[in-house]
Amino acid sequence: MSEKTNSKDHLEMMVAILMSIVVIATAWSAYQSTLWGGVQTFALRDASASGVMITTNILQQNQYSTVDGMMFFEYVNALHNNNTQLSNFYFERFRPDFKPAVEAWLETNPFENPNAPPHPFVMDEYKKTFSEEAEKLAVQQGIKLKEAEQANRNSDNYVLMTVLYAGILFIGGILSRFSKKQVQTKLLITGWALFSVVTFFLLTMPVAPLFE
Repeated sequence: MSEKTNSKDHLEMMVAILMSIVVIATAWSAYQSTLWGGVQTFALRDASASGVMITTNILQQNQYSTVDGMMFFEYVNALHNNNTQLSNFYFERFRPDFKPAVEAWLETNPFENPNAPPHPFVMDEYKKTFSEEAEKLAVQQGIKLKEAEQANRNSDNYVLMTVLYAGILFIGGILSRFSKKQVQTKLLITGWALFSVVTFFLLTMPVAPLFE
C-alpha cells in the first residue's frame, strides 16, 4: 500500500469521524431545542394561570371591600342615631379581615378626635387577604415569565447550534469534490476548528430538564 493511499485513507477516516460526531451533536441540539420549547410552553401556561388567579383575587377583594364599605356606612348611621342594637348587629357581622380595623379605628376616638384617621379602611389592621394573594401570584407570574423568556433563548441558541453544525456538514460534503490533497486538508482543518469552537459553546449551554 503506497504512502499516498495511506494518506488518503487517513484523510477519509478523519472526515468520517468528524461527520459522525457532528451528526450526533446536531441531533442533540435539535433535541434540546425541542425540550426547551416545551419548558417555555409550560412556564407560559403557569404564568397564564397565575394571571387568571390574580384577576379573580382582585375582583373578590373589590367585592368584599364594597361590602365592607356598605356595612360600615350603615354601622356609622346606626351609631349616629344611637341605635345600639342595630350598630351591634352590623359590628358583629363585619368580616374577620375588617373587624379588627374598625376596633382599632374606634380606639382612636374618631368622633371627638380631629386627628383620628378618617375611616378604618386606612388602618394597618385592615387586611386585604385577596389583594395580598394577588401580589404573591404576581411575583410567581413574573418568575414564570422570566423562566419562559430564558427557555426561549435557550431553544433559539440550540437552533443556532444546529445551523452551525450544518455548515460543518457542508464542508465535509464538499471536501471530496476537490482532488487536491492540500485543499482537502485545509477544509478538514477548518471543519475540525469550527467543530471545536461550536462544541465548546454547546458544552456551556444549559441542559433542559426531562421532567418538571
